[in-house]
Amino acid sequence: MDTGDGIATASAVVALLAAGFSWRQVKHAKGQVTAAREQVDIAQRQLEHAEKVHREQNEPYVIVDIQPSGPVSGVLLLVVENIGTTIARNVQIAADPPLESGWGADLTAMLRRALSRTFPMLPPGRRLEFLFDEQERFQNPDLPTTYTFTIRCEGPHGPMAEAEYVVDFGTWAESLVGQRPLKRVEDKLGKIHEAMKGLAHAYQKSHAPAIREENERIVRARRERLAQLASRSGDDQVEGAGGDGREDGDNACQPSDPEAG
Repeated sequence: MDTGDGIATASAVVALLAAGFSWRQVKHAKGQVTAAREQVDIAQRQLEHAEKVHREQNEPYVIVDIQPSGPVSGVLLLVVENIGTTIARNVQIAADPPLESGWGADLTAMLRRALSRTFPMLPPGRRLEFLFDEQERFQNPDLPTTYTFTIRCEGPHGPMAEAEYVVDFGTWAESLVGQRPLKRVEDKLGKIHEAMKGLAHAYQKSHAPAIREENERIVRARRERLAQLASRSGDDQVEGAGGDGREDGDNACQPSDPEAG
């Protein structure tokens, strides 16, 4: 190999090495750009999530539920509540199917009228309760126990996204409400009443002479009291009549003319 060929070969090798080095640099640069883009995307998503959390923390949150009025109460309430941190405005609620109470058409009409209106304002923590039904509803298969509530309202940043809730209060049928705790109390009171009646009967039977003697004593005391009252009344009448007679007799014995005697 002559000198020219050696120089050409060396140049080619150098060029090849330079190309490889440049390719590596380009690849590394592309990797850095990709990593930077990924970091930018992550930061963007984190920012969007933080903004969403901040917005949700400062928005109203209106819910509709059907729940018992107490842990041992048989009364069911329709509840509208703002559990958010800001005021909910122009709240509108729709129920599917339309609400129906087992307590009659009047209460049903009142419930539908209440939900048909627009609530101008529900501040944070505001809770509205409406009488809805009782535990007897679970025994009536013609009345639904599942409702879908749709809620529209406005928050501090404008109209809120429409919310939809499925409320299945049929699960209360297996709870204390469904088991009719008040009926248990009534049954226990009935048993106590029967026990007391038995005790009273046993007492009367075992103390019959004493009870009869006490009753006779009360009757005698009443008769004596009536006799005393009657005797006192008769004495008063006799005393009044005798006084008048003596006065007439005295007048009769006196001469009409003082000089006659």
